[in-house]
Amino acid sequence: MSTSKGSETGEPRLQVRRPQQPPWLRRGFLRVFLPTATVAVLGLSTLLATKTLALPFQPLTVLQGKMASKEDYFNDPEVQRILLRHHIRVHVTAMGSRDVVTTGLDGYDFAFPSGQPTSELVQQRMAGNPDVKPHRPVLVSPLVLATYRPYAEALVDLGVAKRRGDTLMYDLNFAGLVKLMDGEKKKTWQDPAISNDGEDKIFNDNPITVHTSSVCTSNGGGNYLGLLAYALHDNQPVTTEQEVDAVADKIAPIVRGAGLPLKSPKQTYFAEDGPATAPINVLYEHQFLQYQVQTKRSRGDVDRKRVLLYPNTGLITEPGFISLNPGGRRLGTLLETDPDLRRRAVELGFRVVAADDLPSTPSLSQQMAKFGINAPIDRSSDTKALLPASTRLFERLIIRVGQCPS
Repeated sequence: MSTSKGSETGEPRLQVRRPQQPPWLRRGFLRVFLPTATVAVLGLSTLLATKTLALPFQPLTVLQGKMASKEDYFNDPEVQRILLRHHIRVHVTAMGSRDVVTTGLDGYDFAFPSGQPTSELVQQRMAGNPDVKPHRPVLVSPLVLATYRPYAEALVDLGVAKRRGDTLMYDLNFAGLVKLMDGEKKKTWQDPAISNDGEDKIFNDNPITVHTSSVCTSNGGGNYLGLLAYALHDNQPVTTEQEVDAVADKIAPIVRGAGLPLKSPKQTYFAEDGPATAPINVLYEHQFLQYQVQTKRSRGDVDRKRVLLYPNTGLITEPGFISLNPGGRRLGTLLETDPDLRRRAVELGFRVVAADDLPSTPSLSQQMAKFGINAPIDRSSDTKALLPASTRLFERLIIRVGQCPS
C-alpha cells in the first residue's frame, strides 16, 4: 500500500484515567459537608427537644375565640409556639368583654371575658348547651389606675396618695380621690395645694378625673363603676334595685365628667400625648408590667415617667375562660394544667392562680425581680371591693350610668 508523501501513520494513543474517589474522600467535601451536617443535627435535636418534629405530619386544630384584654396573652409568639406543640392554633377576635356576650358566640370555640360578671352573663346566655363549660381561673390581674409621675406627685400633695419604696408604684386612698372628683367644688390640676416645682409639670385647669373605656362594652369600665359604687355606698356592696339607682345617680356625673370613653385605654396611656389626653387611666396590672419589661429589655431601664396607683379599695379581676365545644375544652384544660403556659403567663405580668395538683409556678415577684422591677404584693390591710350582690344588679348599674342599650 502506498501513502501520500509527507503523511505519517502511527499507533492510536489511549488515555487511562485514575479511578474516581468516593465523594467523602474528595478534596473539599468535608469542608462543605461538616458545617451543613452540624446544622442539620442541631436542628433535629431542637425539634426533638421541643416535641415539634412531627408537627407537619399531625393535624392542626384551629380554634376561634372572643376576648378582650387577654388577647395580649394569645398573641404572644411564645404562647403560640407552646400551643403549636399541642397542635393548636388560636385566632382571636378582640372586643370589649360585654361585647363578647351581646354580639353572639355562633361559630366560636371559646370565650374569654376579662372578669367574673361577664363570664356569668355568657353562661346565662348559653344555658342549656351541654358543651358549655366554665374553667377554673388561671390568669388574674388587678384593676389599677395608670398615671404619670407628675400627676401621682400632685395626688401626694393633695394627701390621697403615698409613694411606695419602688417609685413606679403609689398607694391611693380611693375614697379620697372620689371626693376630689365629686360635688360642686371639684378639684382641678391647678389646685393651690399642688406643688409647681419641677420642669415636667403639665397641669391645667381641667378637673381631676379618671378616664376609662366604655362602661357599656368593657369589663374594665364596668368594674370601675363597681369600685365607685362601693366607695359611694360606705364601702358596702349595693344589694337592692333602690340602692343601685341611688348610687348610680351619684356616679353618673363623675363618669360623664371625664368626657367620651377611651377606645383603647392601653394605647392612650402609652402614647406620647397620653399625659395631656388622659392623666389617669383605668388599666390592668399585667399591661403595665409587660410594658415595663419590654422597655427594660429595649432601653436598659424601665420607664420612670409612667407609674401606677393602687387603690386601697382593691378589685381583683378573674378572667373566665368558657369553652363552647370539645375543642375549646381542650384548650381550657391546657391553660389550667400546662406548666409552660402558666410560666409564660407570669412572664407576661399576670398573677397565676396556684393549684394544689400542679407543679409550682414562679411567682410574679420572682419574675419581675429578674428585670429589677418590684412587683406589688397584696396587703391584708387593703379593703377588697365587692361588686353589686348579683349580676342582674350589676347590669342595672352599668345600663343606668352608661345609658347603654339593655
